[in-house]
Amino acid sequence: MFLLRVTVLVVLVSGLVFASPEEPKKTVPKFKIGKDTTFVDGPLDAEGYIDYEAALNTLLKGSITPENNAVVLLLKCLGPKPEGSKLHPDFYKALGVEPPQEKGDYLVTYRQHFKNELAGAEQQKYRDLQDRLTFKPWKSVESAEHVQWLKINEKPLSVAVEASQYAEYYHPSISRKKDGKPGPILEASMPMVQEYRELAELLVTRTMLKLGEGQIDEAFSDVLAIHRLGRLVSRGGSGLDFLVGIALQARAHNAETAIFEQGQPTAKQLLAYQAELLKLPRMAKFADIVNWYDRFVYLDSHQATRREGLDGRTPDQVAQALDFELIFRYGNTIFDKIVAFLKLPTRSERLGMKEIGSEIENGFSTRNRKKARKQLQGDTKKVRAAVSEEIGKVHIGLLCSGIEKLADATDRNEQIHRNGIVAAGLAAHFADTGKYPESLVDLLPKYLAKVPSDVFNEKPLTYRKLNTGYLFYSVGSNGVDDGGKLVTDVPRGDDVGVRMPWK
Repeated sequence: MFLLRVTVLVVLVSGLVFASPEEPKKTVPKFKIGKDTTFVDGPLDAEGYIDYEAALNTLLKGSITPENNAVVLLLKCLGPKPEGSKLHPDFYKALGVEPPQEKGDYLVTYRQHFKNELAGAEQQKYRDLQDRLTFKPWKSVESAEHVQWLKINEKPLSVAVEASQYAEYYHPSISRKKDGKPGPILEASMPMVQEYRELAELLVTRTMLKLGEGQIDEAFSDVLAIHRLGRLVSRGGSGLDFLVGIALQARAHNAETAIFEQGQPTAKQLLAYQAELLKLPRMAKFADIVNWYDRFVYLDSHQATRREGLDGRTPDQVAQALDFELIFRYGNTIFDKIVAFLKLPTRSERLGMKEIGSEIENGFSTRNRKKARKQLQGDTKKVRAAVSEEIGKVHIGLLCSGIEKLADATDRNEQIHRNGIVAAGLAAHFADTGKYPESLVDLLPKYLAKVPSDVFNEKPLTYRKLNTGYLFYSVGSNGVDDGGKLVTDVPRGDDVGVRMPWK
């Protein structure tokens, strides 16, 4: 009996040890994987859905490392609680770094430093003062409180300026639900991005102080830092990152124009600054933002509907009512068209995108939304396809209705950059000769390597020498010469240019 039990045990153990191991179960995708449907082939989560957050972060990160990523250094400027809230641990994990210490020499914003003054009876006085100190040169005797604010921020500003010189920028998109699982990409937290506006406010304030006290090289250095930060931040992945990046560069352009007019820099200083403008890091490509972020938001949102249900309907009920692969294909078709137009080299070629805009606006109409709701009551195959396409049109309308305006903002930002280069050349010519040239061509080759064309019509910029200065401009997004009525004028015009004296 003992031998029998031993024999049985040996057989059982042998079976356990030597039997072929079972193949691990493969996760089955919930949708047909393909460029026309899911757009990316992974990664898949445990339930078989595409992890679009991980896919987006992989695209944004590329080969960027903690050593060359400006975001890592900017964390040392902003600290662990940008806008007062902690960043999720997975944010640091994605960056490959440890969180900053709880306490440190971190950015103190204007709102934080002057919170008592801004809550008091004289709050308008301080708001007006801040506006003036970021618009015109000032001296330390004019505001001891602002000098103190700048002094407190010396270390974080030094870190920010250093970060602006980094080559790369990777800001992970992290959204988490209560259970710790990834949430919708659209709900990813971006508190660092909003704080960059505060950082630019501080740098512009310091620029104007340096300008007021005759420190021209130092003033130019801060302006270049704002320019570089704006271009880096634009690469964060979303439309918000892109717009904040553009906003920072607009502030830098206003500051550089003030230096040109009121700082009396030498021609050598101006040409050195111009050379730095020509070497600024690349902006994000708006086509990439639409191609990745906007497209992924669309696909991710519909995938979440399939996973979680909608308006009291279970996921299975929703799957019976809607053809998600059709919704995916419709969205991808539209995004492919938009991206193709955005990648065209000239604005005149990109204007063909207006046809897509009309299609989007039509899909987002009230009539079509009502039609979609009504058709949801049906259950035939034909109605299911029609409903699915209408749902796709409505969502595309929500996501893409502002793309033309963002494309205009992209072109306007490039024009403003070109204007800064031209204005630096004009200021250098004035510094050497005491007068402005009769034509922009007269700046060649000493003060300008070439005269840039108008982004909006690919023609020469309009230039006029005035009694006390000059005016040059682009026709702007409407493509019409409005006689030099600039977007910075009050009331606002559409032409994009520089007027001296600046106002």
